[in-house]
Formats: sequence, structure tokens, C-alpha cells
Amino acid sequence: MAIMDTKRRTPPESFSNDDARWQAVVRRDPAADGVFFYSVKTTGVYCRPVCPARQALRKNVRFHDTGREALAAGFRACKRCQPDKESLAERHAEVVARTCRLIEEAEETPGLEELAAATGLSAFHLHRLFKAHTGVTPKQYAATHRVGRVRRELAQADTVTEAIYEAGYHSNGRFYESSTDMLGMTPQAFRKGGRGKTLRFAVGECRFGAILVAASPEGICAILLGDDPDKLVRELQDRFPNAELAGGDQEFEQ
Repeated sequence: MAIMDTKRRTPPESFSNDDARWQAVVRRDPAADGVFFYSVKTTGVYCRPVCPARQALRKNVRFHDTGREALAAGFRACKRCQPDKESLAERHAEVVARTCRLIEEAEETPGLEELAAATGLSAFHLHRLFKAHTGVTPKQYAATHRVGRVRRELAQADTVTEAIYEAGYHSNGRFYESSTDMLGMTPQAFRKGGRGKTLRFAVGECRFGAILVAASPEGICAILLGDDPDKLVRELQDRFPNAELAGGDQEFEQ
């Protein structure tokens, strides 16, 4: 039997003591699912904090960091919340990750019904689940991914037309309608490393680490994430070697 020890990315201090953990059990807090487990002395089982079973008395409850720890203490897995299996949140995350892979690996952007059939969910459920986890719809994610493909192809293809088709566009007209919004400059300027452009940029911190945002007069041309701000600036220089880079603009930084 596989014992699930995976913990969610919740700050440990949120459930770092028994009082906080007990309150999470009382309210069946979804944020605690996978962060810890609890066992009930009178029933001999261990559960997830979100278990729908009748609430036990506090004096009969013990807390465990992992399911393996609860097993070692002599408790068996609850049949209702199945703490020895993947949590619902973990299953949802896997579905979203699989959907992302399907979109990224497809030659042509798959429709919502096609994605739903591949993941075993209804189109409505997949759409809602995907947006809840990523903040965008599958269609928006696919469009963003295709922009990334265009950027890569423009850097290596022999012509702009070749880059457009390699990125999955089958109409030059559709691409050029939105190309400046996608790239922050014309495809030709992007392909030439930003030649003739002045790019304002700023570096800051976000929940993913360091972030760099750069823009030409036409719009955003780069959003880079990483651990090292200096490395992000070098990456911007490598991406637009022929552009003039202008940092330290307080208005843009704000």
C-alpha cells in the first residue's frame, strides 16, 4: 500500500502546533489537506483534516506529520477520506498539469471538449478546475503558449513566415493582427534582436522569486522569472542584443 507523505505548499507556521491543527480539523480546512494527519484513539483510524466523518473528541485525537507516522503508531487508514491515497487537491493538480502538457505537445491547439475527453472530466468541470488552479482558461493558456513558440521560432527560423507556421498559425493575417501585442514590437524588430528599440525594464520580487519586466514603446516584450536578478538582466540582453536597455526608470518600476 502506498502511503502519501506529500505536503501541500502551505506555510508550516499555519499548522505548526496542535491547537492550530485542531481548529483546522474542526472547520475541515482544505488548506490543511496533506499538511498533516490526525488519528482517533477510540476508533484506531487516522484521517485527513478534511475527513467528513463525525468529529471526534479532542482528548482522543493525536496529530501526525505524515500518514506513515500514523501507521507506525498503530492506526489504520480511514475508509472515508482515504488518507493513504492521493488527496483531491493532488488529483486536481495532476489533471491541470496533464492538460498543460496536452496543450504544449499538440501541433494544433486542442479544443476544450478534446481536452476534457483526454482527462476524463466534463468540459465545464475541466474549464472551472483549470482556471481555479492557473488563473487562466485552457484557451488563454494555449494562446500564451503559442506566443512563446512564436518567440522561439522567430529567433531561429529563416523567415518570419516560417516562424509563424512553425508556431501553429495557419494564417499570416491572423498573426499580424495581434503580433505587436504579443511581442511588444513588430515581428521584424523582434527577429532582429530589438534593433532600433529602447526597452525600459525593471526587476522586482514576486511569490515566484525575482521577476523582470521589459517594454518597448509598443508594449510588453518580456516577462522573465528566476532566482537571480542579474541573470535575468543578462537574459534580456541576450534576447535583445541590438536594443538599447534603460533601467532605473522610477515610473516604469512603479
